Order: sequence, then C-alpha cells, then structure tokens
Amino acid sequence: MFKENKEDLILTVFFIGGTIGGLWETLWALLTRGVVEWKSGIMYFPLCNPIYGLGAVLITLYALMYKSKLGIYIFSVVSCTLAEYFFSILEELLLSSMSWDYSSYLLNLDGRVNLLYSLFWGFLGIVFSTTILPYLENDVVRNGEKYQVITFILSIIYIPLMLFSIIGLFVYQYGSNNLILNAIFSDEVMSFFYPTRVLVMK
Repeated sequence: MFKENKEDLILTVFFIGGTIGGLWETLWALLTRGVVEWKSGIMYFPLCNPIYGLGAVLITLYALMYKSKLGIYIFSVVSCTLAEYFFSILEELLLSSMSWDYSSYLLNLDGRVNLLYSLFWGFLGIVFSTTILPYLENDVVRNGEKYQVITFILSIIYIPLMLFSIIGLFVYQYGSNNLILNAIFSDEVMSFFYPTRVLVMK
C-alpha cells in the first residue's frame, strides 16, 4: 500500500472504528440501564468516539505489519487498555472528573480499566482486523480519491468540534466570566453530551 493510501486508510479506520465504538456504547447503555445516551465524547458529532477511533488505528497499524491472530489479540488487549487508562488519567488531571468508572467490575484497576473490557478489546481487534480491515485496504487502494474527499470533509468538521468540546469541558469545570460561554456550555447541555461524567473528590 502506498504511503498516501495508508494515510487515507488510517483516517477512514479512525472514523469507522470510532463510530462502531459509539454505537456499541449506546447499545450497551440501552441494554444494561435502559437509557439512550450520547456516547460520542464529541459535542454535536454523533457516534464517533475518539478512544475507540484511536484503538482501531492502533490495531490497524499493528495488523498491517503482523498477521498473527494471537499477536493481534494480545496487542489489542494491551494497547487499547493502556489508551483507555491514559485517557482516564488525563481527564482526571485536567478536569478532576471521570467519564467512566469500572470500580464495580471484577479485577479493575483504579476503576479506569477492567479485565472483562480488556479481553473484549482483544476480541474486537481480531474481528476488525479479519473482516473490516481487509475490505478497507483493498477499497482504499481502488477508490483513494473518494476516501480522501470523505475523510477530509469529516476531519474539517470533527477537529473543530473536538476543540469546541475541550473548551466546553474546561469552561464547565472551572467556570467563566463570559455569560455567553456559560450559556453555551450550560448544565443541561453538558449533562446531555457527557451523561456519565462525574467529579472526582480530592
């Protein structure tokens, strides 16, 4: 695969992986708690969760080099668990909050990750690398320009909304003297986009 095709593939994988993850989180909340929640992590951009997108990218980069299913499974478990733990640490350090808490799960680490979900990451890695990824590899090579256009459009929407979301979280957490910002990032708005986010008591 040529370098430019690889970049197109990585961007495509990010958006597809993030969307699959967002759909899964939404379905899981519905099945386990009977609620429909916004699970994107990005305000006004439905479904594409950046942690799942990053996980899909990491798995893809590994699977493009190594085809061993056992290797892909182990790499998926380790890399995605570390990514999830890192994001949880980063959120707590910057915002004194957590958007998920696995304290009630068996064999969890600080409530940030747990064994069941880590093993599930491995399963997702195998399924993704053996079903979706081979199709995408071939199709991106054949239709590179189409993917360039699509991922470019998605990126110019996604990146500003990600920055907007980060600003919103900081304004909501630490407050602002600007009445307009406080209105934009009100309790009702932020509770909708981040329904499971809770403050960490120091």
